Amino acid sequence: MILADCLDIIPELIINFLKRRLWKGLCITMLLSSCYGTRYLQDGEYLLREQKLVGNTAINDEQLEPLYQQGTNKKFPLIPFYPYVWIYHLGQSFYNEEKTLAKKQRIEEKYESKIAKKKERDKKVKRLERKRDKKLEKINRKLKEGNWLIRWGEPISTLDSANITKTATQIETYYITHGYFSASVEPFYQFTGKKVSINYQILEGRPHIIDTIKYQITDPHIDSLVRANLKKGEIKKGKIYNQSDLAKERDRLEKVLQNNGYYAFSKQYINFQVDTTNTPYKASIGTYILNPKEGKHKIYNIDSINFVTDAAANMAGTGLKRTNENYEGINFQYFEDEYSTKILERKVFLRKNEPYSRKNTIDTQRELANLNNFKFVNINFDSTGNKFVANIYTSPMQKYQTVNEVGVNVTEGFPGPFYNLTLIDRNVFKGLENLELSGYVGVEGVYSATETDQIYGSIDAGGKLGLNFPQLIIPNISNIKERLARRNPRTRLDVGYNYTNRPEYIRSNLNSSYSFRWQKLRKVDYQFTLSEINLIDSRNISDNFRDYLDTLFLLGNNLARSFEPSFVSSMNFSANIFFNPTQDQDRKASLMRVFAESGGLTFNFVRPEALIDQGLEYYQFVKGSFDYRIHRPVGQFGVWASRFQLGIAVPYGSNRILPYEKNFFSGGSNSVRAWTPRRLGPGGAGIFLDETDGDGNRLVDYSIEQPGDILIEANIEYRSRLVGFLDWAVFVDVGNVWKLYPQEGIPLANFEFDRFWKEFGIGTGFGLRLNFSFLVIRFDYGMKLYEPAMPEGERWVGDNYSLFNLNGKPGQTVWNIAIGYPF
Repeated sequence: MILADCLDIIPELIINFLKRRLWKGLCITMLLSSCYGTRYLQDGEYLLREQKLVGNTAINDEQLEPLYQQGTNKKFPLIPFYPYVWIYHLGQSFYNEEKTLAKKQRIEEKYESKIAKKKERDKKVKRLERKRDKKLEKINRKLKEGNWLIRWGEPISTLDSANITKTATQIETYYITHGYFSASVEPFYQFTGKKVSINYQILEGRPHIIDTIKYQITDPHIDSLVRANLKKGEIKKGKIYNQSDLAKERDRLEKVLQNNGYYAFSKQYINFQVDTTNTPYKASIGTYILNPKEGKHKIYNIDSINFVTDAAANMAGTGLKRTNENYEGINFQYFEDEYSTKILERKVFLRKNEPYSRKNTIDTQRELANLNNFKFVNINFDSTGNKFVANIYTSPMQKYQTVNEVGVNVTEGFPGPFYNLTLIDRNVFKGLENLELSGYVGVEGVYSATETDQIYGSIDAGGKLGLNFPQLIIPNISNIKERLARRNPRTRLDVGYNYTNRPEYIRSNLNSSYSFRWQKLRKVDYQFTLSEINLIDSRNISDNFRDYLDTLFLLGNNLARSFEPSFVSSMNFSANIFFNPTQDQDRKASLMRVFAESGGLTFNFVRPEALIDQGLEYYQFVKGSFDYRIHRPVGQFGVWASRFQLGIAVPYGSNRILPYEKNFFSGGSNSVRAWTPRRLGPGGAGIFLDETDGDGNRLVDYSIEQPGDILIEANIEYRSRLVGFLDWAVFVDVGNVWKLYPQEGIPLANFEFDRFWKEFGIGTGFGLRLNFSFLVIRFDYGMKLYEPAMPEGERWVGDNYSLFNLNGKPGQTVWNIAIGYPF
């Protein structure tokens, strides 16, 4: 018996159970009837409770459910309560269309009178018209869509047999377009009281397989181009026939020809003929490319290229004329010589006397736009006068720009304001370089390092000077610059200073980096940092904090080393790989991030002894991490989101200690949310307080950050809309960090294959999100289920919760406040 059927008989069970107290049974039955929403039905109407697909194996539910012509009402999981229906009808009870129309008429009359009195004063009339239009827009929306309760809610979904029949027809059509020409769909109705469920019984039949592909192309040059690119075709022998493959193949062939000089070619000349009559369950596909009425398709060769760098400049009446400068076959035109023609020429992939190419045109437009120096980039082609001329038009952006940002940071769950100011100087050396000078100051709420119940304000300030180059500033080994020319190559040089002032210490960091970035369209983003150097100094360390650091060191936590004057150098590489480059939110999307880092390579150029003489700590290490995320849409508003993380860092050399910032940590609002930030782990090691809970069990001390050399973490979360801009979520997080080597005096902190699987922290919880589209404010309530710091046999703590005790034992739950989604 399915859950919905169980819920249907709840009223009957309650009545039987309470048959000696009839009035209570009647009250509960009426309440449940109200929850179901059936109270809003008219005579002869039925609530559409559920729609199911039965018999589909070749095509999954996710593909067919969008074909439903009528949806069911959303309800709470496991509870027969339809909140949106209730909200909708609540809104209707407050809505009076006659009053709204009367209010609209009063507004119109009021402003008509005011405008008539001010008709001689144009500015005031326009101001009044704007106010009137704004108010009328709200009134008209209310008349069209109802009040805000009606808009947030949804009307009750009643059975419409015409829509059910249309849905079945749509599903049949979908099967036919996917090669199942004999498929049939029949809806079956299951009535239970005033509710109805629909089962769409699907008989898929056998699919038609492509066994023959024919081409009929009269133009021999086009025929050779098509056959030379058959490996990339969408239509292949042995593949199930799919109508969408024909559309994709038509688009592909159009691109092939347009990339080989056929500027005027369009896909309207491409036809397909599908024959399924020769052999049962086989399909023969003929591809036809027709000639235009005037004869043959023409190949267009570029006769000249014009590049106007200041197309929007208005010099009328000045007598000035644009200068013409020819560089590498491109005719540059400008009033002022502002840009390096050498750099611009590298961003243009059109060539004189070569055939037109759609790909080269798009690549040129994209690379010029990526320079962040032009307001717009337009490319058009002039084919008049028996010439084919490429014209590139750009207009400079404002040379100097100021960017202000005011906001709130949420670190470790406590909000604090910040202010960023960035000054941009474009084309600073006339080579399309951009210089950025930025500064920031902020106050963040952070946990006290020595008190578990204290929160301090941390003042953070700093500045950075960055220089962006529109090319790779490296030796051109193996023509690497040419090979990456279409991948938005950039070089960035940064020098910065950070200052942190907390009650326990003052910390400063002088840093610099030299990095390269390039990308493969929107699919892969690469970054290689050749050198990253940090010179760290800490001072004014309080006595209590110094004692705290000494205690941590005895417990295996090397935080104290990060407060010694340090020289940290590294080289790193990262790649972000997007598996849904269209960014279509209605499709499954995934992201993979790979990161590798090597610290201490600078010592090939700087002797470690020189750093020791200066009283500086130095480090040598290798580090790598892997992060994979999946977003899978469910229905109209739901999303299943999941993430898996893996990381390892190995220190080597005489120090054999990681810089503290290079450690892995687990716990926090973007990690395992049932633990406070950085407090989970390492492994099965536990630090306990002297106090106990009500049952005499020791309590884990969560006041100490727990760094690790190895990280394994997995998260899964279901998100959906609750009402309006308010979303809800439920989640499960699993993870921990481990030390690479055994720690003296701290058993179970290191990674061992025979026990690591028993040392994952497991947390669950629920959350609310304020989703303003441009900003998401997140509130997550994390609940520990499995605490690896406890001794074996006592780690499961999930049974400490109850319906009347959602907090469990002390320290078992955590509130997280954050900006944005966790992953």
